[in-house]
Amino acid sequence: MKTRLIRALTLLALATFATLVPAAAESARACPAGAEQTLYDMEMAIRQGTQTDPAAILELAEWAIETCPDRPDAQAIASTLSSAVMGTATDLDTLERYITLTLTAITQNDYAWKTKQKPSVLKQPDGSEQTYFGYNAATTSLLKYAVPYMIRLAEAGRVHPVISGTAYATCPFADHADFRLQEEANLWDRTIKTKYEHPGFGWAGNRLQSLYAACPAHKLELDFYLARLYGQEVERLTRWEHVYLENINFGNGGWIWTNPALPQKTFDDDKQMRAQKAELDAIARPLAEKARPHIDVLLRTPEDQIRIYNDQLGKVRDWDKAVKKLASKAAE
Repeated sequence: MKTRLIRALTLLALATFATLVPAAAESARACPAGAEQTLYDMEMAIRQGTQTDPAAILELAEWAIETCPDRPDAQAIASTLSSAVMGTATDLDTLERYITLTLTAITQNDYAWKTKQKPSVLKQPDGSEQTYFGYNAATTSLLKYAVPYMIRLAEAGRVHPVISGTAYATCPFADHADFRLQEEANLWDRTIKTKYEHPGFGWAGNRLQSLYAACPAHKLELDFYLARLYGQEVERLTRWEHVYLENINFGNGGWIWTNPALPQKTFDDDKQMRAQKAELDAIARPLAEKARPHIDVLLRTPEDQIRIYNDQLGKVRDWDKAVKKLASKAAE
């Protein structure tokens, strides 16, 4: 694929989608009516093991990304195809390119998807027909391939631009839906929760902060995701409990201090505990500063205006208490 196309795809993965709309509309007119079936036949060949050539798979995915940007199901299948070759990458440049292609297809799927658009009905290998749900397929490409492989790439020493803190020109998630963004944020949460010292914690913060700056339609949801990222760590780092521990063998016991950030360590000496607490508080303070503005927004916004499920907004009050308690201690 020519350097020009690769550069354009990279820019699109960084959410410069809007700048490419005129060119995308022009090339979309050349997208053949049977594009989705052609792409789906390739996907089925991969699943059946009759197609194992990464070059052929990638060539078709690139063709669809360039030629059919406004066809949501074509983009969804293209994301599946480019995801399928990620495991074959033998160097960091190639893996980064595959990730970028997948992100491009996912973004184009999101912007092209319309509520009144009927899903494609595609022919199966046995000749039967089945409805294809492209939005779900593209979301799977994001959660099971793009994000995990971005983490692998970063752990190998190459941080992909979308998690580097680079500003996005526009949001990679369309305004009309928040499910995919929510699922990605939840994936980051499952990956880095309790791992504030891991580099992945910073990559998650970079991703969410870049989205926050570029996605005004999703700002309230991102306030929650950022409050959660930092606030739950503050709450955990500062949660000390003073409990009485029985000594079963000798029939006596004593009071000890515990902290969930130190699961295998207890303190029966107050001075020792205070020293450890000071260390954890020092870690928590910059996290609290990052959580504070997002917590404040959430607390003054009616809950029915924030699109978060499972009543998770109740946790915001716990994070607020932890942040305030830490601030009050620092002021003493």
